Order: sequence, then structure tokens, then C-alpha cells
Amino acid sequence: MGFRPRPWHWLPRYQRRVVRHRGSLTRLLRGLTRHRFRVRVLREGYRLPKADEARELGLPARQKAWIRDVQLIGDDTPWVQARTVIPLHCLEGPNRRLRHLGNRPLGSALFGRHPWSREAFTCGQAQPLGHATQYPARRSRFRRGQGTLLVTECFLPPLWDDIRDQAVRRHPTHGDSLRPL
Repeated sequence: MGFRPRPWHWLPRYQRRVVRHRGSLTRLLRGLTRHRFRVRVLREGYRLPKADEARELGLPARQKAWIRDVQLIGDDTPWVQARTVIPLHCLEGPNRRLRHLGNRPLGSALFGRHPWSREAFTCGQAQPLGHATQYPARRSRFRRGQGTLLVTECFLPPLWDDIRDQAVRRHPTHGDSLRPL
């Protein structure tokens, strides 16, 4: 997933509110889902990160990482395509569970009982796996102890269509809410 940084103001206001959401994206998307939310793993395993990902994480050239590409699907429609890059040293101790998430969302590990802290977002555009077009995206690093991982989330057009069609909705979990867009 190629990522190109861009300033926040290039996004329409209704998109900016979702892309800049500080809480769990999984929780936010579940709140927007009418019937069913799920995660589809596109591919995962030990691979070389892209040059910009390795630079962002301070990894030496040609060092493999655990890379997970998924789609976040609401009501049987892919809304977000996400890519997580986890350096090998982050997969030790309790963090080794990150390799075995399966169809569980990464948010369950990042915002769970022992949460990771998120650094500032970088807004931009990305071309997700299997797509020929770039879409609005965000990238952020998460830290816990000595571990740092990188998450790039690309927001697909059906999400914006569904948001525009919905009335004001509140999600009851942990105060995450979506105000009128």
C-alpha cells in the first residue's frame, strides 16, 4: 500500500472527521454498521516492508517484518483496507499474539486491556492492494514499551457513500460517537 502524505485540509469535512478519529477505528466502524462487521485477511506473513515503512519504523534495509493486509467490512461492503507492519523485535513476549489475530481486528489488541499509545496521525493518500486508484488514508505509529508498529488505513469510497446515507448515530461503547457529518 503506497502512502503519500497530504495536509488534512484537502479532505472534505465529513471525511476529515472520520479520518482524524482518535479512538478505535474498529469501534467507530462497528457503530456505523447496520448488520454485520468483520475483518477479512488479504495476506499476512514475514515480508520486506516498503522503503517508506522501514524508514518510518527505523528498520535497517532488507529486514523483514510481520505484515498484515486486511479489509474492514461493514454490511458486506469493504470500507477500509489496512496494512500493519510489525518489526520482528515487537513480536516477543506478550506481543507475539499479534501474529495470530486471524479475523480479529487489530484494534482489539491495540485498544484492549493493555493499550498501545498512538502517536500523531499523518494524513495522506494510499493505493490499496488490488486497487488502481489512490484514496484518502492515514498512517500512525503505535508504541508499547520498546515496541513500535505502523498502521496505514485507506478509506474506500463505499464508506463515504454509507456515511452520507446515515442519520446521526451514536455508538454506546466507551464514548466513541459520530456526530452529524
